[in-house]
Amino acid sequence: MIEGVKAVLKAYVTAELIRRSGFLYSVLSMSLWILLFIAPISLFTPPNTDKGLIAGYAFLAVLVFSSYSTATWDWAWEIRWLIRNGILEYVVASGRNILVLYAGVAPISLTWLVLALGGTYLVLAAIMAPPAFLVTDPLILLAGLALLAIVLFAHSLILGGTVISVGTSGPVMELTSWILPIATGGLVPLVKLPIVAAEIALMTPYAYPAELIRNSLLGTPTLLPVNQTLIIGTAYGLAYLLLSIAYFQNQYHKMLKEGVRSIGMY
Repeated sequence: MIEGVKAVLKAYVTAELIRRSGFLYSVLSMSLWILLFIAPISLFTPPNTDKGLIAGYAFLAVLVFSSYSTATWDWAWEIRWLIRNGILEYVVASGRNILVLYAGVAPISLTWLVLALGGTYLVLAAIMAPPAFLVTDPLILLAGLALLAIVLFAHSLILGGTVISVGTSGPVMELTSWILPIATGGLVPLVKLPIVAAEIALMTPYAYPAELIRNSLLGTPTLLPVNQTLIIGTAYGLAYLLLSIAYFQNQYHKMLKEGVRSIGMY
């Protein structure tokens, strides 16, 4: 298993970061994308608003958005790439667990995520103000980040299982990658949402990591008490993870019996 992880990691480092100059071009394109995404915030922010606080909210919004993009396009879409290029059959025939590939891809995708967040911080500091972060509770911050990682992994397994099952995951991707993270408080605190929308958000595992991270870094009040947010969020996150693993394994075993699906356009 370790050899498989190393092989995937080496292949991505060589092909994406070195041979194709992917490191340089990706950083430049990501910086431009972040600038276009964030610039309107500085134009429409009321003049008497604390710029550092607004920059902090913008940074955390990009963190949540970019995290789910990483889980979608790097982790889940890896399976789609394997099917499209006829490689998945070789992985299955080798007897290796398909999730070994996730372990090899993760360091590269997390490197891009860190670089993107670093670029976001610099852009915000240049056009608005440095994000006004103040770690009020390191344990809550760590718990929020750990819970976000759990939800992201479960998220990628749901998408990956859907690709294995039907050859595409367009509708599922649109719901879990765009609608849910935004509608469940990924970009704004739940206390700022209409009460009906906030209550619906609390029924999903996506709302809790962002609530905890914002509270620990910006002191933003959570809709539920912090301890309750942590307990319910952990329970929801672990339940989502177990459900996603069961779903992925079910679709994987189904694929072994029925064969690999053809990949749809989207």
